[in-house]
Amino acid sequence: MPSDRRTFLSAVGAGSAALAGCSRLGGAPSPDDPPPAGVDDLPDPGRHILGANGRWSSFGCNAANTREVADGEAPVEAVSERWRVETAQTTYHEPVVADGTVYLLEAQSRLRALDADSGDELWTLEDARAVPLVRGGVVYVSSADTVQALEADTGDPLWEREFEVPGRVTGPATYAGDRLICGAGETVVALEAETGEEEWRRDVFGQVLDHAAFVMGYWVVVATEAGMVYLLSEGSGMGGRRWQLPAVPMAPPSADTDTIYVSCRDGMTYALTDEDGYADEAYWSADTGWTERGICVADGRVFVRGAETLHALGTDDGTRYWSHDVGGWQHTAPAYGRETVFVGGDRLRAFDPAPRDDPSNGPALRFERTFAGRVGPGPVIDNGVLYVVAEVEDGEYALVALE
Repeated sequence: MPSDRRTFLSAVGAGSAALAGCSRLGGAPSPDDPPPAGVDDLPDPGRHILGANGRWSSFGCNAANTREVADGEAPVEAVSERWRVETAQTTYHEPVVADGTVYLLEAQSRLRALDADSGDELWTLEDARAVPLVRGGVVYVSSADTVQALEADTGDPLWEREFEVPGRVTGPATYAGDRLICGAGETVVALEAETGEEEWRRDVFGQVLDHAAFVMGYWVVVATEAGMVYLLSEGSGMGGRRWQLPAVPMAPPSADTDTIYVSCRDGMTYALTDEDGYADEAYWSADTGWTERGICVADGRVFVRGAETLHALGTDDGTRYWSHDVGGWQHTAPAYGRETVFVGGDRLRAFDPAPRDDPSNGPALRFERTFAGRVGPGPVIDNGVLYVVAEVEDGEYALVALE
């Protein structure tokens, strides 16, 4: 997507690409050797094209919600359990991890801060309503009508911003950490991260959904329950483009450098811009089934877990490279690191998505791990550790750390 804003706004081209065929898993290909672990330096989110900071410290891992880790660390061989912490059966949100602390939204309302080394509970917050955002030692979290900033080490409040509007307040998102973007009913609001003071607001059509995505640092992508998707200036809220989708989005949007991806309740995943960042209608679409927990975008591919299947699609035209059965549990989404895609379902699986450097050969299983029952929410990856909620005994559920 062009970084020149006026070029982007003046473009009127429309594109539509037909969905190509797919190649199903027909044998048992061998995975390639993964790249070495680690990176020389963790990225600076203010300079990284996806707003990554090297941690899984927000929904979708980075500002673009791509679910790809940027620290070069991921377990690509059989994993062992570091710890497990009991949680409620109704824990439907995956954790975020930052600076040695795991934050788990439990039972739709209780935020728990856990030590990443031991799983010991550090503090809790009642009345949380969305997965938090963690930046610079501060936890930003929404309730029904507020956004709060908390000291990450203690959970002590730093500031609180209340909204008196119809509808609910959504989980905040950020690109570089200095400005928060959230929804308050049918309004998109930008807050100064240090104080909670309002910087701008823009009315939209429909209740704003959680966890906006950012494109190139200039634009914020916001979806609503009315099936609208808006592209707004991150700095001012000025409108750049909008789309009316045929159904309500199910998962927060994801974006790469030039394309926005949204999955909807009609079972379709839509690419809303083409390779040049332009399109007035969906550029391509693919039948992926219901996708509830996020879209993974990495290495020129879109990974979507819908119904009982993990799909690998090409970012440029929606080509379906492969599909693989992963079981019927829907509260899981793929994560990506070290040329490996991780996903839950009926078990935890790690795949090489492109054996012999060709995605049409995939996937090739690197490892799998079974539990007593379903696996998910998660997995997420931070500092080489996988975190996932699983049924560990019959009727017993836990957040599990695997390394």
